[in-house]
Amino acid sequence: QVCAPAPNSTVCDTATLTVSGAASDMAAAFGAIPTTVSPGQTLTGLTLTCTNNGPAAATNATCAPTADVGTVSAVVCTPTSPQTSLAVNATIVCTFNYLAPGTAGGTDTPQTAVVFTGTTGAVNDSNPANNVDTENATIIDAVNDAATVPGGSLGNTFPLNTNDQFPVGSTFTIQPGSTCANPSVS
Repeated sequence: QVCAPAPNSTVCDTATLTVSGAASDMAAAFGAIPTTVSPGQTLTGLTLTCTNNGPAAATNATCAPTADVGTVSAVVCTPTSPQTSLAVNATIVCTFNYLAPGTAGGTDTPQTAVVFTGTTGAVNDSNPANNVDTENATIIDAVNDAATVPGGSLGNTFPLNTNDQFPVGSTFTIQPGSTCANPSVS
């Protein structure tokens, strides 16, 4: 009911407001995120793509990458986010860099899980179930081990696992150019 302002506030009229809107469906998807990262490593040119699957244009469409460990930087989205109106099948592509915590070649950094999260949405997004994409990576400190023993020595060992972390199922090899006679890895 709509009424006139004072002093005629008793004069009223009945009105009906009909609100209608068309729904969109925003979806987030990361490009290739490496599964293993070294301490202090910078990954550049990573991508998150946010797509409007329709059936209508997305209103105030957003797209944003984050990581729970380390630093996401240099985020550039094309077109910019938020977009006032994003057409059906159109995308917002965000490129970004990631800096893993720790120091390359530094102290023994513990194995650390990283969760990359890409989020999208719109005022008229009718399907929030596909608005988040996550990718997992692991920071693994693998020091470049070099063992030096006196020439002519036999039966020497060098334990790699005292200062390195490595995933289950890792394999070790002796690189070409070794000067040891009959070297082996066990």
